[in-house]
Amino acid sequence: MNDYDPQKTRPETLIAAILYLMTHYARSGCPRLAMCVSRHLQCLSAHPRTDPLVRDMSAGLQGAWADAAAPRAADGHLH
Repeated sequence: MNDYDPQKTRPETLIAAILYLMTHYARSGCPRLAMCVSRHLQCLSAHPRTDPLVRDMSAGLQGAWADAAAPRAADGHLH
């Protein structure tokens, strides 16, 4: 979302995209999808029209999704 413009994007659109991405991540476990979720949560938490509760929740969850996108070390090897 490099061209993110809060004036053109509604919070509801971001939430719908996040739900879509989360659903596909649950099916695949793809770290790229996790990074997309993280970035969308970051945009949602910074959006000026996002409800404060949703903003705080998005900000809190963004780091966990970024962690899910990071390569995992198991037995000394990265996957």
